[in-house]
Order: sequence, then C-alpha cells, then structure tokens
Amino acid sequence: MAALIPTHARPLRAQQAQQGYVLLLTLITLVVLLFGVLFTMRGNLLQNVMTGNTAQRQKDVQAGDLALRQVQQALIATVQGAGNQVLDVAASGQPWFYAPVVSPSAPASAVPGSNAPYANFWTTCIASKQCAPLSSVVSVLNPAPPAINDASGNPYQVLVSVWPTNRPTNAYACGTTGFTASYYTIFLRVAEANGSTAINTQSVIKLCTS
Repeated sequence: MAALIPTHARPLRAQQAQQGYVLLLTLITLVVLLFGVLFTMRGNLLQNVMTGNTAQRQKDVQAGDLALRQVQQALIATVQGAGNQVLDVAASGQPWFYAPVVSPSAPASAVPGSNAPYANFWTTCIASKQCAPLSSVVSVLNPAPPAINDASGNPYQVLVSVWPTNRPTNAYACGTTGFTASYYTIFLRVAEANGSTAINTQSVIKLCTS
C-alpha cells in the first residue's frame, strides 16, 4: 500500500505539521505576552493607587495638624471660661471629654482605635458620648474657625476625644502664675469626606489651672 502513496505527499504533510507547530508556538507566545501586559498594567495601577493613598494620607496629617491647633485653642478657652478650673470640671458634661476607668482590661496606655478595649472606639464613640465632631469642640471660640476642607472643598470628618492622662499635676510647670499644670491627651480621627482614607493622631496638652 505504501507504494501507492505519491512521493510528493510526504513532504507536504511534514510541511503542514511544521506550520501547525509554528502556529501553536505563536499562540503560546501571544498568551504569554498578554499575561505579561496584564501583570504590568496591574502593577502600575496598584502603584498609582498606593501613591495616591500615601499623598492623601499626608494631606490628612496636615488637616490633623490644623484640627489639633483648633482643639488646643478651644480647650484653653473652655478652661478660662470656667474661671481657670481644671478641664475635668470645666468640660463636665461635654461628649468630647472622656475619663475612662483604668483597669487591667483598660489600662491607662490604651489608645482609641488601636488596641483593646477601644479597638472600635471611633465607630461607636458618638453614640456612647465619648467623642464629638470638631465643630462641636471649637464652638466656644469666637470667631469660630473655618471648616477644614480638602482640595475639592469637601470638609474633613474630624472626631475629637480628650482624655485625662496618668501624668501627675505639676505645681511648678506654669512658672510664677500660681497655677498648677494638668495634662490631657487629645485624640483625633481625621477622614476624607468620602471615607476612603483616614488617620488617627494624638497629642498631649498642658493646661494651667487653679
């Protein structure tokens, strides 16, 4: 039977098989290139998102600095408006002033939003009357400071909670004024209007009171 097959048919079949291998190799190469392009695009998009989030967090930090200065001025005004009494008395009843009970489960070093038992502090503090929006805290200032807005003009969401510290009072830290220094921690939660990025900051303020 082999003698009946024309001799020119064998090279033709070999050529067709070779073309099939080339086509398969080409398809595999195209698939590899496609995955390479997709991987590169994904990396670039992820890098752009990370860069954008980092830049926005830096803006959040700047907004937090502005908010901190406003809160410091408001605390001083609150103390002075109450006859230079300690903040525990001057801010009594204010939702932004919170004096947590120190216990083994809630040590004095606990930080809201970071560790137990206050890991979810910022999501529940308004309802629990343990924090308040920045506008409520600075309402004692006259004139009231302008709202802190982002580049698009949208106001930042700033929550404030002021806690007593475990530092002892100091009768000599206020110079010759005759006042005694008390120390408080200002906790801030600064978030974009759309909530996509946010930061938590804290700072200690010294208040001189009678």
